[in-house]
Amino acid sequence: MWTHMKRGSAGVALISCIALVSGCAESAPSINPITETIQEDALVTPDPALSTAVSVQSISPCILVDQNGYRTGASKLVLFNWKEQDRELLPSIFEIKRVSDDVTVFTASITWPDDGNVGNGYFTDFQTDGEYYIYADGMGDSCSFAIGDNVYDTIYESSLRQYYLNRCGVALTQEYAGDDARGICHSDLATLESNSSVTLDITGGWHLDSNADRDVETGCLIIDNLLLAYEMNPDVFKTDSGIPESGDDVPDMLDEVRYEAEWLLKMQDSKTGGVYASALTNAKPGQNLSMAEVLVTDITPEATVSFAATLAWCSYVYADIDSAFSEKCLKASKKAYEAASSMGALGAYDASFLAAAQLYRLTGEKTYENGLTTYFKTSSFESDFIMKDCIFMGGICYLKTTQPVNRDVCSKIMGALISEAETISVASKKSDYMVSTGNYDDVVTILRNMRCLTVTNHILYSQEYVEIIENHAHFLLGRGPEGANLATDTTEYTYKDSGSGKGILYDPILDAEFLILMSAIM
Repeated sequence: MWTHMKRGSAGVALISCIALVSGCAESAPSINPITETIQEDALVTPDPALSTAVSVQSISPCILVDQNGYRTGASKLVLFNWKEQDRELLPSIFEIKRVSDDVTVFTASITWPDDGNVGNGYFTDFQTDGEYYIYADGMGDSCSFAIGDNVYDTIYESSLRQYYLNRCGVALTQEYAGDDARGICHSDLATLESNSSVTLDITGGWHLDSNADRDVETGCLIIDNLLLAYEMNPDVFKTDSGIPESGDDVPDMLDEVRYEAEWLLKMQDSKTGGVYASALTNAKPGQNLSMAEVLVTDITPEATVSFAATLAWCSYVYADIDSAFSEKCLKASKKAYEAASSMGALGAYDASFLAAAQLYRLTGEKTYENGLTTYFKTSSFESDFIMKDCIFMGGICYLKTTQPVNRDVCSKIMGALISEAETISVASKKSDYMVSTGNYDDVVTILRNMRCLTVTNHILYSQEYVEIIENHAHFLLGRGPEGANLATDTTEYTYKDSGSGKGILYDPILDAEFLILMSAIM
């Protein structure tokens, strides 16, 4: 039986008496949020009880639920992963039990396929808010889950707050960071890696890995995804997430994006318009990362053209929020685009298409339209649109512009988008777990597919698409074959227990794509 814990608590959940499970995955190594790698005092005395518990191998659940929970009036489905050979023992009903007192509050039937081992049971009609778990004879208990209209609020706030927790150059106070509070880091001048006599003020931005490094291309890709999410569903992001800027009449999403964008502006060389590629934390063995020197890597065409695309997008989104900042971003973007052109980067890197699309949307200038046309003429444009981040987002930008467009190109983009959405839909319907890929460990593809479907649903609303997107959220939050929450480490059975890699919220690119998915169902 699972040890059911209160919502929001972390721990190791074990099954005490389920002998029918046919295999145990080793626990994954601990992957801490980036902020924890630069704590001034990261030593914590372990709880003896937990030390004993983690020495026991974890056993994955057989009853698969979204451990985050289900919206009260939404479709609610539980999956049953039967691991025994004897199908005569298959249970026919399941019970929903209340966590607080183990009382059965709802009973429904289980449907089993003729030749498979994954059954399902609907409990859509059960619409009483609370905390529950599911029991079935021979299969034990599921992890606990909540039912309520606001079940996604906490994970949304946690997802967005990860960027605040990874801010560089400022102290994180306990008021906003809780246990992740720490002192200021990397506030000194940085040194140019190729010329130690040159120092630069590049404080700010987000730490993007466990070494507390900052990177222009990665930061730009994250902002691009966040702004795509915001443009599609701005009302979702009006909710405060508990950061210092909360309550300033600007959505916290845009406050957070601006924090990174201000750092990007510092990475641009004022003379040439070129952009330095990254800021690397150069820690000596045993040195606290927050105290280590920072080395700035040289200007690159990739960083420069990525910067041009992202700052143009920032200029567009912030135009009605802070016109001065918007104009600053546009000026920097144009200068970077010119620098990228002089480097021969236009057409050589996918980000040049996104840069041209964003700058054309802003200005309508022929220079940027010509940059788009170069891509439109390639035979691989439609497949590139589906497969490549910057081509995809540039194509969506072109669809949304109010500038004159080539209608044939728009038709091709829409055709490719709808075709891919239908491919995703068909694959999801055929899957035992209602997801669009047979490789259940491929979180990257799952999130990219949901980005495509979310965009399509934004343009051509479909309740079917919304349900598919929500089923993918259920999968990622515990309704997959291992029963693990792949997004966070704060529920009963997570990626750490199943050995399923790094949590989605603790990977800054995946976290941004997860927010796109969440924006479609909140």
